[in-house]
Amino acid sequence: MRLADFTGATDVAREARTLLGERFSSVTFMYVLMRAFEVEYAAACDAARWHEFHGGPRALSDADLEKLLAPWLDR
Repeated sequence: MRLADFTGATDVAREARTLLGERFSSVTFMYVLMRAFEVEYAAACDAARWHEFHGGPRALSDADLEKLLAPWLDR
């Protein structure tokens, strides 16, 4: 994955899901974020709460995910 290929955090997440297929999970998403984009562990953990992994009151919307990961993806 190259940063220039994506327009935001949701694009990164959806491309990771496409590439990883059934291996894609909140944990593998955290790994992608930390390895490919040097996202800090705490932020990657928060990103794992994205609503497309699971629902619930603490789930992150697409907008929340974009805001959370902006410091790393807006480089």
